[in-house]
Amino acid sequence: MSQYQDDDFQNDLHEEARDLLSAIEQVEETLAMMTTVVGRLKEQVSAHLDGEDDDTIEMSAEEFLEQCENTEGTWH
Repeated sequence: MSQYQDDDFQNDLHEEARDLLSAIEQVEETLAMMTTVVGRLKEQVSAHLDGEDDDTIEMSAEEFLEQCENTEGTWH
């Protein structure tokens, strides 16, 4: 292998490594966010099961839309 081919090969390897590191960092950020969301959901479900959330009101979709003054059901 010539010096130029070796340099190109090394540059390609470094670029692939940087791309891989970037992908890993994105996965890490996503996992951190998902861990936070799952933790909050777990707390909410636990609180609901423990009866700490007694002010929960059960209602139909129509009743909910009336509460929101959105009887057409338009998504915003």
